[in-house]
Amino acid sequence: MGETKRSPLLILLAALVAMTACATSPSPDFYVLHAPAAESLVGVERGVSVGVGPIELPAHLNRSQIVTRATPYRLDLSESHQWAEPLKESVPRVIAVNLSRMLESNRVFVVPRRQTMSLDFQVSVDVARFDGMLGEEVMLDARWTLYGQNSREPLLNRITLVTERTDGGDYDALVAASSRALELLSVEIAEAIKARR
Repeated sequence: MGETKRSPLLILLAALVAMTACATSPSPDFYVLHAPAAESLVGVERGVSVGVGPIELPAHLNRSQIVTRATPYRLDLSESHQWAEPLKESVPRVIAVNLSRMLESNRVFVVPRRQTMSLDFQVSVDVARFDGMLGEEVMLDARWTLYGQNSREPLLNRITLVTERTDGGDYDALVAASSRALELLSVEIAEAIKARR
């Protein structure tokens, strides 16, 4: 009789152990966009002053999961590969670091909205697409507007389309290609600013 009572108890314990094992998932890997470091520009403020922002992103990118494109019409969201910070914060930060290096200026700032403070230039960016396919490429489609000092009217409106090949089939390669795509966008913005200084 003792064995028949033990059997349901053992089955229940085995089921609980199995359910616990299934419920435990590995912790996600976290990624950040990267900009090559600028030379140290400490000391006296120098260079052109530039405000970076506002930056607009599609709603489907405002999440922690890294979004990849499975087909032209379907997106995949990875629970195991996530951004360490929101893209709405990292994209303007990376562009600002890139511009600081390219313009040799320690006066490049992230600004959340159109500023009335005195800046030599301000660039706003509206991103239509910023995703990719693992093992293939990252696409960046961005419309950006350059404003001059105290200018309500834009100096320039431009669309930048970047296709950047990945160097592998994993998320590290996808994020690295995404960082390079932002660097190419930054090059175009920096060239437009240099032409108007």
